[in-house]
Amino acid sequence: MGADDHGGRELVGDANTVDALEGVPPDAAAELADADVTPTDLTEKAVTYMDLVEAGVDREVAGEIRRHYSLTWASRMGDGLDDRAEEMGGLQQGERDWVAASTADWEDLGVPEYDPVEREPIDFWADHERPTPVETVVNDWVAERLAEAGISSVRQLAWVDASALAEALDVNVMQARTWRFAARDAR
Repeated sequence: MGADDHGGRELVGDANTVDALEGVPPDAAAELADADVTPTDLTEKAVTYMDLVEAGVDREVAGEIRRHYSLTWASRMGDGLDDRAEEMGGLQQGERDWVAASTADWEDLGVPEYDPVEREPIDFWADHERPTPVETVVNDWVAERLAEAGISSVRQLAWVDASALAEALDVNVMQARTWRFAARDAR
């Protein structure tokens, strides 16, 4: 690691303290010492993942250290998103192109400016058969009780589990079946 790698500051390794770092496996301590990386470099985030890899630290170990100490990926990411996209490893070409395009003027790329338009509400049931209200097969008192159980249409009542409905409304199962049969006959 040279002086120019870290903003003009020379990194000085200390093998006696590097091996005591939390989150650094013992075999990695030697690699860090050989790379002249100190515990302070890690805790103060003076090194990046790419600095560790370039200094000879195994990529997998460097990745573990990067995650443990929240190190940045690289210090030389360029001035704009397009430069950063080129530097960033692991991106596919399409992803790099997308990041690079993000810096462009969106109108030049043919992306229209967002312009919210007032629209009429859409009637969901316009192209569908409207549900038949349950009141067509039972009286209003029963319809209110069915609504409490979440049943508001003849179709829902026609396919309800009579035992579950009877239990939910605290009625005889035969009464629930009668309502269900009435709904099936009405369909």
